[in-house]
Amino acid sequence: MEQLILPEPKPEPTDPAVPSYPTIAESWGALGWFVLCTLVAALLILLPASMLFHQQNPAKQLTTAVAAEGGLLLTIWWLARRAGTRWPRLGGGEQAASWRLYVLLLLIMPAQAVVLTTLSLLPLPDWTGKTFIDWSRYPVLAFGIGSIVGPVLEEYLFRGVLLQGLLRNYRPWVAIAQSALLFGVFHFNPAQSLSATLMGLVVGWLYYRTQSLGLCIGLHALNNAFAFTMLRFSSTPRYVVLSNQLGAAGYWALVALAAMVLSGCLWWLHRQLPATDN
Repeated sequence: MEQLILPEPKPEPTDPAVPSYPTIAESWGALGWFVLCTLVAALLILLPASMLFHQQNPAKQLTTAVAAEGGLLLTIWWLARRAGTRWPRLGGGEQAASWRLYVLLLLIMPAQAVVLTTLSLLPLPDWTGKTFIDWSRYPVLAFGIGSIVGPVLEEYLFRGVLLQGLLRNYRPWVAIAQSALLFGVFHFNPAQSLSATLMGLVVGWLYYRTQSLGLCIGLHALNNAFAFTMLRFSSTPRYVVLSNQLGAAGYWALVALAAMVLSGCLWWLHRQLPATDN
């Protein structure tokens, strides 16, 4: 079988005495800066918008989404300013992934999504569920910001910067686990945080093995598009929708099949892709 061999990444010349950004402590600090930057963005965007549009629902949902992504963009700018020359730059280690890997995402994403529906069985608080249900009523908003802008900015920060820097400072499993945990906490919603952490492990491992931010963005975008589509047609948890359609036995059979497909895809990637050194 033809091997999907990627070219070795070109390491950037760095001073070994100065760690790449971030250390583990700095990665936690990045979340604190995100909270602060989001509050600043909310004051600059939400307050003027609320005075201008009053209670008009479409405008309210749009400005909320813009404020959230604005806070993320402001966070990236501020962290890059603080990190200076330690900021991990994309380019040297980024690879152009094979088109077959992008096709494989069409198997990985639905399999992962079905497996993660089981988390809906846990009695976790859902603090932002209503917000996403409201967003899903406006397809342009949900798919434009939620499935394109959000995945691009989040993957750039969490995989392109935080994970890339952590991989240069720590062992791969430490870096991937830390970036996944940060990604989960970043959502600040128990109902989302656990699934985001598990997704972060998959996406982080994918970045480590492929050095392709594009693949990570693609998987993230497909996942968000699937989630918003499910919310668009039903406000009930995804496992309820599936179990109502298939019955309990059919649902768990589907989960088992999805787990096998996901495991098979990741095993195939593990065999085909060489580990990379950051």
